Parts: sequence; structure tokens; C-alpha cells
Amino acid sequence: MSQYYYTMASLPMLSYDGSLHIDSELFLDYCSRELNEESMEKLMNCKISIPENEALLEGAARDFWAWEKSLKNELVKLRARNMNVDEKDYIREGETLFGTPEIAASAMKIDSPLEAENFLNRARWSALDQLGTGHYFDFEALAVYYLQLQLLERKSLFDAERGYEKYQEIYQNILSNVDEDITVGDSK
Repeated sequence: MSQYYYTMASLPMLSYDGSLHIDSELFLDYCSRELNEESMEKLMNCKISIPENEALLEGAARDFWAWEKSLKNELVKLRARNMNVDEKDYIREGETLFGTPEIAASAMKIDSPLEAENFLNRARWSALDQLGTGHYFDFEALAVYYLQLQLLERKSLFDAERGYEKYQEIYQNILSNVDEDITVGDSK
């Protein structure tokens, strides 16, 4: 297995509560100088969302996707129960992995969507930390780094102020539609 001592040693350290000092595009550009075409294809397929080609996943990336599928399936089951719909149409094939039912149940108890997403992302970060244990300079380390980088980029999109503004906008639209319906109803 190839080792990427210089590449990994020269990357900024990532922390869930830290700042984002590099983005995915720059990371992939940086890795493209060291990795062959096949390894780059495998690395670019490592996604925190649905990978383009599950067959390309191996090692930590494959294990993370299995964990993520398990977590998503548990969330689907809980949401389906709450909405009184059949979960079978939304479940992805995969086994239930240890800890994911409890993580999903805890997330569903959180009232704030932002806090719930943050809770889930911290659980994802922890799972990636565990998968990266013992991998410091190999491809697994690059894959875990890339997945954690994507989590940080996703987290950086969450902005409470912007979210509240969007909420107010939607709420005002609902109120104006209700006012219009009442006015139209009164004129009949």
C-alpha cells in the first residue's frame, strides 16, 4: 500500500470545532500531484453523501458509507413512524451497525434542526476518527481526511442568522397567503 508521508504531513490539522483552512477543491488538487489516476478516482468517490460508485469504496470509506447508511436507515425508520408512512420505500440495503439506532433516537429528540444536524455531524466525525485510527500516511488517512473536510464544509454552510431570516421570509409568505385567502373569501 502506498504511503503519502509528505502529503499528509503538510495538510492542516482538522478539528470539528476548528476553522476551515483548506477546501475540498484545493485538497483534491493537492492530492492529484501525488496519487495516480486510479487512486484519485477512488478518493473523489469518497463522499459524506451518496457515493457515485459504491464498488470503488474500500477500507475506511467503505466502512464509513456502511455506517452512514445504517444511521440514515435508522433516521428513516423513526421519521416514517412519526409520519405514519411505510419505511420500506426509503430504506437502503445494509445492516444495522452498533450504535446507530441510539444516535438516531437521540437526534430525533433534539428540537432544533440545527442542533440535531450538529449532533449527527459530531457522531459522523467520531465514526471517522475511529475508522482513521492507525492510519496516518496511507490512502485510508487521505480518505478519512477528505470525508472530514466535507463535514466541515457542510457545517460551514449552517448559519443561524441566515436560517432565521429564511424562516421569517417563509413565515411572512404564509401569512400573506392566509390574508389573501381571507380577503378573497370575504368578497364572495
